[in-house]
Amino acid sequence: MPLPAFALSNPDADQIERIAALGLALRVRLFSSASLVPGTHSQNVIADVRGRERPQEVVLLGAHLDSWDQGTGAIDDGAGTAIITAAAKLIRDLPHRPSRTVRVVLYGSEEVAQPNPPGGAFGGYAYAANHRAELASHVLTGESDLGSDRIYRLALPPAAAQGDFAAVAARLLAPLGILFDRQTVGEAGTDVGPAVEAGVPAFELKQDASHYFDIHHTADDTLDKIDPRQLDQNVAAWAALVWLAAESDVDFRAPVSPPTPTS
Repeated sequence: MPLPAFALSNPDADQIERIAALGLALRVRLFSSASLVPGTHSQNVIADVRGRERPQEVVLLGAHLDSWDQGTGAIDDGAGTAIITAAAKLIRDLPHRPSRTVRVVLYGSEEVAQPNPPGGAFGGYAYAANHRAELASHVLTGESDLGSDRIYRLALPPAAAQGDFAAVAARLLAPLGILFDRQTVGEAGTDVGPAVEAGVPAFELKQDASHYFDIHHTADDTLDKIDPRQLDQNVAAWAALVWLAAESDVDFRAPVSPPTPTS
């Protein structure tokens, strides 16, 4: 049985630090209304923009539907679901669809994923298990789960971090203020993590998280915290990069040769 744990939001922790600095007596009472109810069942929501030439090849976009109990989940992860859904709609509404399929998955139960052991019953593992036979034809994946503040960095899997695709992607996203990082992707995200563990390459559109944890998992996670202009920048970046990947014939799984040592 795991031990219960509490986390203070940044503003609350700052307030406690200010009171302590004044030398005043300080007592903190913590209460949690969170619970994990055995036997409950969640769902993933899946939608495809079917590819016109290679529909079996899938570019997978992920975000999650559930939120923490205190807030409305605007930044975690309502913003992410809006970003990837809007990006997919922009692609669907183009005069012709991309060569590969673009798949949007809105995962269930991400917020209870962290206590679960590998293979636990949450949306990311359910998707990987239910689509195991298809994962070999999933060409690329990415996740939006860090609010809606602006994207500043693009990272690609090793097979695409050099060459024409990287150059075109960098040029395409530069007007949005996004820099290309030749350091490849680190942690892809909780929801798409099981697919990545199964071998699906990941990309990362890294967002500014300077203020994310000020309201993350608190009652202040509400829609008024979303900046529409920054949300638009996210949607534009996702739509542009995903279209490029879905229209390309790049093998994002291709092995990468180590650099040749110089004498």
